[in-house]
Amino acid sequence: MSIQVKWFPTLVKRSRSKQPETVVAWRPGLTPLQVLLDEGFSEVDAEAVMPIVNGAQAGLRDGLADGDRLEFLVSIQGG
Repeated sequence: MSIQVKWFPTLVKRSRSKQPETVVAWRPGLTPLQVLLDEGFSEVDAEAVMPIVNGAQAGLRDGLADGDRLEFLVSIQGG
């Protein structure tokens, strides 16, 4: 039981794993936010990250299911 995770390139450098793709053991109650926290990011960091679950935008506190594909994108803003 696992979740496949793909990291936006700028996040790879700051993650504990330092890998562009990782596999996380699924557990009940697992959320994208918890995956970020487990990789060393703070909740403040998470505010600039958008989770994509199985190709669709998701919330940081949405529950993950076994076998989900999770991707983290960085919200880029400018003006």
